[in-house]
Amino acid sequence: MNESNWLAKLFSVSGASFSSIQSNVRELLRNYDLEHGGKPRRYASYNVSSRLIRKAAFKTGAFGGLVSAPATLPGIGTLGTLFVSISADMAYLIRTQIELCYAISVAYDVEMDLDELKAVTVALLGFSGSAEAVKGVAARSLRSVIDELTRVYISKGVPDSAAEISARLLPRYAGRAYKILPFLGMPLSASINITSTMMVGNQARKYFSTWEEFPEPLAE
Repeated sequence: MNESNWLAKLFSVSGASFSSIQSNVRELLRNYDLEHGGKPRRYASYNVSSRLIRKAAFKTGAFGGLVSAPATLPGIGTLGTLFVSISADMAYLIRTQIELCYAISVAYDVEMDLDELKAVTVALLGFSGSAEAVKGVAARSLRSVIDELTRVYISKGVPDSAAEISARLLPRYAGRAYKILPFLGMPLSASINITSTMMVGNQARKYFSTWEEFPEPLAE
């Protein structure tokens, strides 16, 4: 996988489906309003985004476990299989996280030029998993960091910025040789994908939300 352009290509593919993402999320918001009429909009945004995060985490977890299966079976897994499975897993994981960021922006009624949204998403992907993200930052501080990075990435151009971020993301996945461990690769891969997706989703929600505090989610 070419380090300089794989993430940029994922953004190109995902951008084409943005209108579909908008339609799907707006339908979820309408359904929530029908079921819980009268609640402030922040409740709908929070609950719909929670559903989106859970669904994305489940998808990436399931896919991570699935593609690691051949590499974890004694006598079947090979280094070639391992490389292919890691590449497929990484591409699917990042694409899903990109689309999750887009979807959460719609859940919070964020009106943003698509190029700016792509730049914000590049910033969120690069920030999530960093030491600062793991420690946790206030929503206001997160917005300040992401806004500053977004301005830089827009000036550079999203493709070049995506290539820059890909160099930071690759080391997080390059060490996924645990996939070759018999019977351990599948649960470990699934767990790490779920955790990574949950972190990206929560950071995206913190950034796109206009409310400092999230309401308690309503029972679904």
